[in-house]
Amino acid sequence: MKLLPDIVLLHQLKHRNSRAAFEELYQRYWQMIYDIACQKLRDKEAAKDVVQDIFVMLWSRRHELTIRANFSGYLYTVLKNKFIDMERKQAVQRKVQAELLHTTGSFADDPVSDYLDGRELERHLHFRIQRMPEGMREVFLLSRQQQLSHQEIADHLSISVKTVKKQISNALKRLQLREYPL
Repeated sequence: MKLLPDIVLLHQLKHRNSRAAFEELYQRYWQMIYDIACQKLRDKEAAKDVVQDIFVMLWSRRHELTIRANFSGYLYTVLKNKFIDMERKQAVQRKVQAELLHTTGSFADDPVSDYLDGRELERHLHFRIQRMPEGMREVFLLSRQQQLSHQEIADHLSISVKTVKKQISNALKRLQLREYPL
């Protein structure tokens, strides 16, 4: 396996469910992706989690792979998109926390209160997502929970990529508290 080019390993992974091919790709690229994630996140444990998520996604979606360029470039793009998603999620959380701070007056500094605030935030976001129109909610959840690309969502739902982008944009706007009050 060590002498095979990436494209052959990817073919074996996709068409033969080759665990050995997956493990070889993992060994070749884990450190590179981890180093980049460490530089960006400045947190070794968070970087390990991100890299692990990427390889879990790679294994679970192996039958859908259509990598035509180099594999390292593909992994870098997946990692970059993961960072973008993380930043978006953090921005939404900061907005919700700021709104909760504004409405409740303050956050307590004890762990129990922090846990309860986090649970409240999760409930609040879940509630807002459930109130989205069905099509918007479906597109948003495919994007955020299943981490499908815009093209994959468009293909899955038989809609245009432009519609997918617009639905996600509208969904993110709905998650901003001031624009769509409860």
